[in-house]
Amino acid sequence: MHFAKRKAVLIGIAFSILIILMLLPGVLQDRHLLIDTAGKSLLAPVPDGLDPLFISITHLGDRKGVGITALIVLMWLLFKRRDFFAMGIFAMGVALGNELNKLLKELIGRERPDLEHLVHVKSLSFPSGHAMVSSILYILIAYFLTREYTGRKAKFWIYGLSGSMILLIGASRVILNVHYPSDVIGGYAFGFIWASCWIYLYSALRIKYSWLSPINKQT
Repeated sequence: MHFAKRKAVLIGIAFSILIILMLLPGVLQDRHLLIDTAGKSLLAPVPDGLDPLFISITHLGDRKGVGITALIVLMWLLFKRRDFFAMGIFAMGVALGNELNKLLKELIGRERPDLEHLVHVKSLSFPSGHAMVSSILYILIAYFLTREYTGRKAKFWIYGLSGSMILLIGASRVILNVHYPSDVIGGYAFGFIWASCWIYLYSALRIKYSWLSPINKQT
């Protein structure tokens, strides 16, 4: 990983840790958070008529939606890249990230918003699993795609579409009344840290495991 990219990632990780540290005291004490009021107000203008659209979007972050997307990416890594090491990194990053989210929910123990839920939910609230796992999924997708498609225009579309998916899936959880905005923000922060760790692992070890991964100059 180039120095400039590494520096940007480290700044992102530090910022994510700061966000988590700012949110956790209020979440653990079940206090009213200003970010939740602000977030709900920001999304309040979204008309109820768009609920079916956001239900469809939120399903992209469900187990089935994530599984199908991950399978497509794994097939691309296999048949296009022949990168078995990347396949392992991608699969473990997403799968273990989902398990980490479950553990964090149990440790933190925040209840869901006391509102009418527009989709079925059964787990605890913080951090949002949809926000966290979709962040991991689409950050890793963007990373591996931009290793293959290195043009500026291609990177613009890859980063733009990946970021949009992360934001839309997270926003859908608030719009559908199943998460506080702080749950989603926390999910983004944890997801960024987790995905960055797996990207670093791939970047650091891919030459060592070159028999599993084609070597090129792009990191």
